[in-house]
Amino acid sequence: MSSQAVLAADYKGPGGKLVRIRLTEDNGLIRQIKITGDFFIIPEESLPKLEKMLEDVPIREKELRLLVDRFFRGTEAQSLGITPDDLVKAILETKQETTA
Repeated sequence: MSSQAVLAADYKGPGGKLVRIRLTEDNGLIRQIKITGDFFIIPEESLPKLEKMLEDVPIREKELRLLVDRFFRGTEAQSLGITPDDLVKAILETKQETTA
């Protein structure tokens, strides 16, 4: 049985940049995700690729960290203003918002 939910979080990293996450979660898996904020990932087309890679991934720190690290290592993408760790923390924050 599906337990789909729309989750959201606004996360400010140590550098002060906002990472806004909006995602659809189904039984603990990311079904769809949108990442926005006042940061840059270059080249620009990298962000939609990261969002696509995150689909069907469990919202658990270990899996998210592995995938985000693999994304930045395996592509030419560079983030300005945030770290890969900030992205992981922002996604995990969506689960915190629902339990708070």
